[in-house]
Amino acid sequence: MCMEQARMAAVDMAEIAQFQQKTSDPRLDRFFMVTISTIVLELSGFYLAALWIGWGALIVLVSQIWFHCLAKIQLQPSTEKIIDHGIVPRLPILLADGIGIIFVAFWLAKIAPLIMAMTLTAMLLIYGSIKYLFRTGEGRERNLQRRQSL
Repeated sequence: MCMEQARMAAVDMAEIAQFQQKTSDPRLDRFFMVTISTIVLELSGFYLAALWIGWGALIVLVSQIWFHCLAKIQLQPSTEKIIDHGIVPRLPILLADGIGIIFVAFWLAKIAPLIMAMTLTAMLLIYGSIKYLFRTGEGRERNLQRRQSL
């Protein structure tokens, strides 16, 4: 998960820089600040996870909710558009993050810790499967562009 979050942060920062070169939309400044603050929260969570895995995981999940609640736009590099992207389209992601927080909190409170650990592992495997096995065409296109630029 750490590698995926780092990759997404790098993609977001590259896209923000790309859009800022082409337009002076004030929404980009807010999106930049939200992205930076999310990265700081995620890094705090990952470093804390080295000491206390449950608390670190909790902070990483909170950082995801932070991002999805505060990021009001979505960047579309293929069409070079900035789309207003409210909270409603992000509800499934927020729901999944909320469920993850509940399971981590139960695990920290030692409420059925084995079941919580197995459930969290299953959620992570499902997430990874969806993310990597069923990539969208735009995701493949972005990945190809990134490789060509290297």
